[in-house]
Amino acid sequence: MEGSPIHVVSADGALRRALVARLERAPELHEHTEGAAGFEGIGPGDVVVSTPADCPPERAHELVRAGAAVIILAPIPRPEERARYERAGAAAYIPMLIDGVDLVRAIARSLERARQPSRCRTA
Repeated sequence: MEGSPIHVVSADGALRRALVARLERAPELHEHTEGAAGFEGIGPGDVVVSTPADCPPERAHELVRAGAAVIILAPIPRPEERARYERAGAAAYIPMLIDGVDLVRAIARSLERARQPSRCRTA
């Protein structure tokens, strides 16, 4: 999982710190996790963890188009909202749970996909 930054983006400082702390406890993620209040500095291959309040589907779509994997943590999962994020290209839309196991798994899958060579190359 080398070299792929994981950006935890939330305007809520307490939530951001809690999520970063949780991810840092995952041995495979701890060196790559950082918290931010905004979306500056996110590039291709990066992973973004955010919430619907901080990253609406339109922003998620922009990030995906720029090559980032977007994972949305939903405090209250809603089927319509999930569908909007899926259409936007989000890598995952998962319930915000205290243990964070699903979040760690979603990040690991996104990082694995980012390391795989692209099948579509332009000359």
